[in-house]
Amino acid sequence: MTATLIFVIGAMAIIGALDSGIRGDHDVLYTKAIIDGFTALILTTTLGIGVLFSAIPVMLYQGMIALFATQIDNFIPQALMDSFILELTATGGVMIFAIGLNLIGLTKIRVANLLPGILVTGVLVTISHYMIGI
Repeated sequence: MTATLIFVIGAMAIIGALDSGIRGDHDVLYTKAIIDGFTALILTTTLGIGVLFSAIPVMLYQGMIALFATQIDNFIPQALMDSFILELTATGGVMIFAIGLNLIGLTKIRVANLLPGILVTGVLVTISHYMIGI
């Protein structure tokens, strides 16, 4: 359970799965897999082989987010989706930059608290598309 929570909780899991589903870009998930792999090696020394089984809920969690992202692409007009992808990439980039700052020890930003920014981005892009016409 501990390993599952460590691997699932965090902005990289959500942003990576969304990026994978919407744009087909798996780079964030690959980076997360490397980080999680090293973490799993360390956790296995103390928690045992059960850490291996944490891959199942992580795969389901990220897979469902990616599947949802690919399905929602069919219902949204292409111009709106292009704007959303552009803004989501910028929002995700800021979050991944914050994760990087945390990893090298420069700051202690709680990146998970920034996750509602993804929803706010979607709302603002939709409003600007339909109301303002951007």
